[in-house]
Amino acid sequence: MASTERTSPDNNNTSSSSSSDRNDERKTSSNHDKESGFECNICLETAHNAVLSLCGHLFCWPCIHQWLETRAHNPTCPVCKSSISREKLIPIYGRNAPQTDPRFLKYNFFFLNLYLQ
Repeated sequence: MASTERTSPDNNNTSSSSSSDRNDERKTSSNHDKESGFECNICLETAHNAVLSLCGHLFCWPCIHQWLETRAHNPTCPVCKSSISREKLIPIYGRNAPQTDPRFLKYNFFFLNLYLQ
């Protein structure tokens, strides 16, 4: 008994093209992730000088700094309203990014003045 296998050229093309499509999707997804970075929960843009609160929310340092300045008497997370403080915000350092703590950058005049006194 001889066994015969039926192969169609379409099957081979389909598997190779679907494999190629998956690779293209991965590359596109990977490029998108690199471009988009992380999103600030206040301005909804790519986080600039990102910091993470202890409750797990990510913000641009300028955004959360301004938020905390306007709520100095009762600083809370803008997302979940849990108590937060500048000292407990965690800087997020990315690859090929400056490794400086955003909480001590030049636009933070309040802390800069305290530090210099």
